[in-house]
Amino acid sequence: MRAPGAAEAASSNPPASSNPPARPLRERLLRPTLPELWTFLAIVLPALAALVRVPTLDLAYQLRAGADILAGRGIPTTDAWVFTSAGRPWLDQQWGAQVVLAAIFDLGGWTGLAVLRAAILAIAFGLVLLAVRWRAPGIGARPAAWLTIAAFIVAAPALSLRPQLLGVLGFALTLALLTGRRRRPGLIWLMPAIAVAWANVHGSFVLAPALAGLAWLEDVHERSPRATRMLLVTVATGAATLVTPFGLEGWRYAATLSLNSDVRTRIIEWQPPTLTDIPGILFWSSVALVVVAVVVIARRRGTLAWPALLTLVAFGGLAATAVRGIAWWPPVAAVTLAGLAFTPKTERYAAPPPPLPQPRPVPRGSPLNALIAAALIVGGVALLPVWRATDPGTGAPNGLLVFAPSGVTTKLRDIARPADRIWNPQPWGSWFEFAIPAPAYAFDSLIEVIPTDAWADGDIVTTAGAGWSSILDERGVTIVVAEGDRTTPLASALANDEGWRLVYADGEGTVWVRADR
Repeated sequence: MRAPGAAEAASSNPPASSNPPARPLRERLLRPTLPELWTFLAIVLPALAALVRVPTLDLAYQLRAGADILAGRGIPTTDAWVFTSAGRPWLDQQWGAQVVLAAIFDLGGWTGLAVLRAAILAIAFGLVLLAVRWRAPGIGARPAAWLTIAAFIVAAPALSLRPQLLGVLGFALTLALLTGRRRRPGLIWLMPAIAVAWANVHGSFVLAPALAGLAWLEDVHERSPRATRMLLVTVATGAATLVTPFGLEGWRYAATLSLNSDVRTRIIEWQPPTLTDIPGILFWSSVALVVVAVVVIARRRGTLAWPALLTLVAFGGLAATAVRGIAWWPPVAAVTLAGLAFTPKTERYAAPPPPLPQPRPVPRGSPLNALIAAALIVGGVALLPVWRATDPGTGAPNGLLVFAPSGVTTKLRDIARPADRIWNPQPWGSWFEFAIPAPAYAFDSLIEVIPTDAWADGDIVTTAGAGWSSILDERGVTIVVAEGDRTTPLASALANDEGWRLVYADGEGTVWVRADR
């Protein structure tokens, strides 16, 4: 058993019977075998799922920041969009992802962003599939595809389009390089370059040296002659994460964000997964299945190497502390389990004698498999948002965006002025900042920048608690957006206050302005 980085010299020379003979490309396209179809599904299904919806919760303000950077205004250093935290320092560690997202949006609009998400997921899980096959060459195409698809299903709730998704791509590439370091030893030196890019797009860059370190521990455990080189790569990877505009401050940001009490208590994604929702059910079910699989493998093999167990515990523990961490657990679990279950027990670093030639049957494909693949491709084209009518409120294809209330947005666009201060639900703040940038808003997705007293005021106003009206007065609020219909506590309180008048209402929210405005 090895940690996910393993791929032995022995596995680079698998028995002759473990792989079917290569077939011409034309034959594989017109008559793919069932294993080839499963390989196709493992890459295409994540891409298809990405085309359905695009949540704006953590995306829209990234687009605005990226547009400002591309316009030559530089990387933001203070918060200028939220009046409850105006002027507070903002370490914009995700600036690189913002530039990428804004550039794609300029080129292709919302359809371009949906296609970008689909491409990232297809590449990322293609790399996971490659890592599984490299880790356990004898696994076979179908089991490798099943593990990859299962990994996607568990990780899916954490794969929204935002800077973290670029981190997922870096994670998958790192995992594949480490897993294949025996087959392609020179490629391991790409790790520092990947770390540089990763450290400029998302705070999960800390996982790059962590994965490299686990691979080094595995090499030490296996007494690999390449352990020293892996140690050098690990050190170089860690040093490469400092090549950002922030240096060590990037590490401080990553550490303090995960420990921020407001982030931990107010954002569901930063809370531990539970069995009360789909992400938690998927995660804990996967943990249970992995535990059962490890026990069965241990009974069969008699021993398990501690680096692999450490890897599973580390990434399982990371996911158990926050829903957001679920993104990293499934790929690692899939690759590690493949190695546990399908790597020969006697495998060592010394290459075995060449295997004797063995007759292998020529695989036979089916045109039906080609039809299934073609239908999925056609379905993917049909899912492209470009075919949908445009929502006049959001300016995006109908039904594509989440956390972007169309009717409320239309009304705000009509009535909001640059001097307005708008009290808004936090999940909509990112969207409003992007769609109607002139006014200032009370809350957005920069949870760590907004001070604790502002969040406390937000709790009082949302529940119409004692002093809610005074808070709006003291904050200079001129417009209030309340989530939900007119029966919510805040909407009911505003309706009974002569200082406010209703100007818009629908099933998603209500809009109120000062009576003297």
